[in-house]
Amino acid sequence: MSSQRPQLHASSLGIHCMERFRRQYIEGERIPPGVAAIVGTGTHKGVEVNLSHKIETGELLPVESVQDAARDGLMAAWKSQAITLTPEEASQGVNEVQGRAVDRAIRLARLHHIEKAPEIEPLEVERRWSLDIPGMSFELVGTMDVREQEIIRDTKTTGKTPSSDIAAKSMQLKAYALAVKVLERTPPGKVALDYLVDIKTPKAVTVEYEIDNDDFQVVLARVEIIDRAMKAGVFMPVEPTHWCCSEMWCGFWRSCRYVSRPKQFSIS
Repeated sequence: MSSQRPQLHASSLGIHCMERFRRQYIEGERIPPGVAAIVGTGTHKGVEVNLSHKIETGELLPVESVQDAARDGLMAAWKSQAITLTPEEASQGVNEVQGRAVDRAIRLARLHHIEKAPEIEPLEVERRWSLDIPGMSFELVGTMDVREQEIIRDTKTTGKTPSSDIAAKSMQLKAYALAVKVLERTPPGKVALDYLVDIKTPKAVTVEYEIDNDDFQVVLARVEIIDRAMKAGVFMPVEPTHWCCSEMWCGFWRSCRYVSRPKQFSIS
């Protein structure tokens, strides 16, 4: 991908707060990830290694190898950066929190291996792409978790069962589908979210959505309005009562000029 122009990641198309967008994508500020994000990183590594092996050999890895990949992926991510801890996690101690995170990543990678990986026929995993859209001041970029012949899949880790319309609302998945249409001239038929739900009895839930041309127009409309905001330098924050304007959902919340708070607990 080109490094000469600003880049807008597909995951930012659904962002709620433009002030958060400004700090993250315009100013380049980085939020140290929370524990849940690191668990997702470890789980994704297990999925990636497993499905890459299936592409190369036609077979899945032994479950132990998938679990090892998830553990190693989590630990590598944990050691490479500062991690944001909630006050409750900080009071429990780093070793305790890290141990639970490793257990969770292993558990969810195993769940994917058993319940989802056997039915997936991957063509590509972790495919990076970029689109140079005429008139825009940035490239639209992203990384597709899993590409099948007719489906683009994204793997998510969560603590609750997703809603049935969540794939239909995903701007990120629609942007992935747009990228395939532009780069390969043939759009995928569907997009899918593979949720690994970490509850008392963990389960895998897949939510699919059939893509059509209207979805591409929605993506382009969002790209256009973000471009206009960037050029005008106007980045409205959300209403403070919005669910995303909170310590739990925004890593900038404690240092936001609109809701000033003490700094986060961090470790390095």
